[in-house]
Amino acid sequence: MSECEPNELGGKILSIWNERVAGIRKLYKHVRTVVLIKSDDLLEMSVFEFDTIMYSETDYFWTWNKRKNLEGFKKSIEEHIFTWQPHGSQFTIIEDVSPNRLSIRIKQPPALDKDLILKALKFDNSWVQIIK
Repeated sequence: MSECEPNELGGKILSIWNERVAGIRKLYKHVRTVVLIKSDDLLEMSVFEFDTIMYSETDYFWTWNKRKNLEGFKKSIEEHIFTWQPHGSQFTIIEDVSPNRLSIRIKQPPALDKDLILKALKFDNSWVQIIK
């Protein structure tokens, strides 16, 4: 598939996306995309959603970047909207993080005392058998 010209290939990628959205819309009236953003330590998270839409193939132009990924830009504002990674067959739609997102922070719990936990469970070494 990557032998095509960038705009031709980008059009094919959007065509596949649009077919999938159309197919699911036949089954469900409301189709939404949910985005979950997690911090590296997993103590902060944000979530938001938006309507899952189809994209007009003629509204975008495509170019290869330095990493050999295909990037799609909205013609009217020359804004980067899509990235397709052919080596991983991953298609990314770039979306602004909603100011109305739900964000939470979890307080880091204290470390558990292993000995206290084992004592509370009345742990017995006979519960574990080593098999060679």
